[in-house]
Amino acid sequence: MSNDLSYRPDVDGLRALAVIPVVLFHAGLTVFSGGFVGVDVFFVISGYVITRSLLKNLEEGGFSISDFYYRRIRRIFPALFFSFFLTWIAAWWFLLPPFFEKFSASMASSALFVSNIYFWKTISYFNAQSDLMPLLHTWSLSVEEQYYIFMPIAMWVIFKYIHRYWNLCLWPIIIISFILSCYLIDKAPSANFYLLPTRAWELLLGAIVAVNPRLVVERKWGKNLLGSLGLILIVGTVFLYEKTMPFPGYGALAPCLGAVFIIVAGRGVASEGSFPFAYRLLSYKPVVFFGLISYSLYLVHWPVIVFMKYDRLVPLNYTDMLMVVIASVLLAMFSWRFIEQPFRSTKIKNKTVVFMPASLLIVISVGFGYWGFTNGGFDERYPDFSSRASFEDVSKSKRNCFLMDAKNYQHWDADKCKLSEGDDKNENVLLWGDSFAAHYAPGFESLSSDLPFDLYQYTSAGCPPILSFESFALPYCDEFNQNALKIIKEKNIAAVILSARWTDYKSRGFMAIKSTLDWLENNGIDYVLIGQSPQYVMDVSILEYRKGRGDSNSVWNVFYDEKINDELKSVIGVGAFYNPMDVWCQGVICQYEFEGVLLHSDYGHYSKEGAKLSVRPLLTYLHKRY
Repeated sequence: MSNDLSYRPDVDGLRALAVIPVVLFHAGLTVFSGGFVGVDVFFVISGYVITRSLLKNLEEGGFSISDFYYRRIRRIFPALFFSFFLTWIAAWWFLLPPFFEKFSASMASSALFVSNIYFWKTISYFNAQSDLMPLLHTWSLSVEEQYYIFMPIAMWVIFKYIHRYWNLCLWPIIIISFILSCYLIDKAPSANFYLLPTRAWELLLGAIVAVNPRLVVERKWGKNLLGSLGLILIVGTVFLYEKTMPFPGYGALAPCLGAVFIIVAGRGVASEGSFPFAYRLLSYKPVVFFGLISYSLYLVHWPVIVFMKYDRLVPLNYTDMLMVVIASVLLAMFSWRFIEQPFRSTKIKNKTVVFMPASLLIVISVGFGYWGFTNGGFDERYPDFSSRASFEDVSKSKRNCFLMDAKNYQHWDADKCKLSEGDDKNENVLLWGDSFAAHYAPGFESLSSDLPFDLYQYTSAGCPPILSFESFALPYCDEFNQNALKIIKEKNIAAVILSARWTDYKSRGFMAIKSTLDWLENNGIDYVLIGQSPQYVMDVSILEYRKGRGDSNSVWNVFYDEKINDELKSVIGVGAFYNPMDVWCQGVICQYEFEGVLLHSDYGHYSKEGAKLSVRPLLTYLHKRY
């Protein structure tokens, strides 16, 4: 494999092809709608480069775990912790306490290389949007570092005891990981995106190329064809993919194979003196330069974008996009020249001189993260800031009617979950859904004497009223929803009010709700489907603080396309559709405060007063129907 160990400028160019779309996609340039696939290309490159290096050491008899981590630390740590330092300073300056508290926790997890697990666990049902998390991008570094824990040991075992049967050992893992990733697209999309088991196949595709040096295309026309096909697969997905598509799974196959094709097509090119198109394109000095700074550019670009968004509180315009791209490139150039290069080029024979400072950097970063998290984001920085509402106040007003865990559905008590007054109503109605159904309950309860029917609340966190809904992250939603059908029959429910955070299910397609609507229609049950209510990029109390108090007509853009409710309405059969955005919004610009009262208690759930104000027009609508 001597030819494969020579410097590959085209691989550095491939790094540029990976990082540039990521930066432009994150900056908001919609033409690069699939720019996120650059991360998948990075995974293939990492798998290839690391495995190639490990294999060289094994074949030369110089394999050492400590040497491997010594090299990894010198490569990864300087720029990473430099970016932590800059981001912490900016976060202290920009972020209000709730955001700084979350940032602190994410920094501690990033320093321990488990941020992918942290974001998987925390970017969930009740969290504000991830676009304002400055270290969100470190999830991919954590995936790679976790790979680096297992791969050296696995390669040593295979090389020494299994007689180098690389294909026999690696291909089954690749296939299993890929199948798991495809299977979990709908079942556990967050885990599928963030965790190593469903990303391992991407890294191992690069590894399988590294351990098969005979995987070479001999003829120039073949190299041209394979390299060009690789470029088409990567560039095509960058422009054709959308962030709403299910991913990774089969969607990641095209860019990953594109990276593999380019790496294979460039094998032996330098020694042959024959330079196919893809190799020449990716080996141009400006392209290679972006590949060289790609690591630093990846590290700094996302915090720059986040702080710009946090300062603007609106989608970035083209001037803002240009500013963040230029700032990111300049910072990356500085980091590469003065942070990365000195530590990589300096010869340090004593490994302790590297390991001890590295450990100290981890301890300091985790300590600062813990300090910020346990101190509530240092709220003394903003003594006049206070969040005036809490969703917990709404969701826990009736503990057994809004279940934080769907497995407790058996504890639901109809008598305790009745929101209406009196026993002389003609019909029973069920409010069924997740927290975006539960947030209407305080409004119905406050207006209970006006209800023309007996209303029962049956809601659970994260569980939409979709009978076909399945999720490994929320495994009891199916039982929770099946129990709703029993309640409908036992309580002689005449009509059902359905609501959910529909933005979570847009990528799956809204036809899934038909499983519920068809059942209701087949059993003669009337229904009202409530559309998506307003959601914002952050907690509205922070919007209010950042904009300035005293504005009685505060409005802001929601973060999703208003057409979502038109799509929902299109699946309705004989039931009715109610659009809550008609009450507070003009297009995607919605009112989040009314006469000094916040309508929401976080980024989207109604506050008690907001629920009351929002239920009034809904109640008028229901009076006309019943």
